[in-house]
Amino acid sequence: MALSISAPTSSPFLPAPRQVHSLAHVLHPPSDELPFARFGRLRAVVTEFDVVSSFSEIVPDTVVFDDFEKFAPTAATVSSSLLLGIAGLPDTKFKSAIDTALVDGECNTMEKPGDRMSCYLTKALGNVGAELAHQVPGRVSTEIDARLAYNTQGIVQRVHELLQIYNEHDIPSERLLFKIPATWQGIEASRLLESEGTQTHLTFVYSFAQAAAAAQAGASVVQIFVGRIRDWAKNHSGDPEIDEALKKGEDQHKLISGNRASLLCNSAIFNVPGIAFPSTLL
Repeated sequence: MALSISAPTSSPFLPAPRQVHSLAHVLHPPSDELPFARFGRLRAVVTEFDVVSSFSEIVPDTVVFDDFEKFAPTAATVSSSLLLGIAGLPDTKFKSAIDTALVDGECNTMEKPGDRMSCYLTKALGNVGAELAHQVPGRVSTEIDARLAYNTQGIVQRVHELLQIYNEHDIPSERLLFKIPATWQGIEASRLLESEGTQTHLTFVYSFAQAAAAAQAGASVVQIFVGRIRDWAKNHSGDPEIDEALKKGEDQHKLISGNRASLLCNSAIFNVPGIAFPSTLL
């Protein structure tokens, strides 16, 4: 699952454009601007989480499956790493979904070990994704095997296979996203799938060129790895060319987001609209 923060640009909870401040100003305002809520004679400090929650949808980034009632998630992502996390948990409905995939008759009849493993993975992703779809009111994003990143038809075929699995679980396609690497072939697959009415979620976006191509392809969500770009740049500091590239990358981020997103939150995805910014704090 992913921590998701989203708000339409016309949200009544957002300040007027002239009131939107920098990230540091919003998350750490001057002491004379710190918001308070009055309760009788007491004044309770409104936390940063409260402020973000007032105009955003929060989805915890966790693989703990016993806290749905305590902190009910609203959307989810299912991936190979999530399956690995589930495999290490005690018996749950999610682990049962994986076990069901591993005894699937269709997969077991395949002669090539690679084909069998790919089939098991696809079935497990679909089964777990379907269970998550029953737990959350929002959309479930399903990871497409990164080994298909340079195979347009392979991506499209895999998405169709997953759609069939979800259909068998009575999960409507409008509840689904498919997470595809933003290679040239992946973006082309996104274009083809979106033309069919299937929502796609393009990931591993590190440049403006990728983001622009993804938008032109009609991707429902473009996930820009701002934090990973920042981490790489930090590890290569001191090189004038890299420092200059980092500055350009920051400019591209501003160009991509425009004035629609003024907040970045730790490990967050911002859907504004159709563009997602998962990031550590810049």
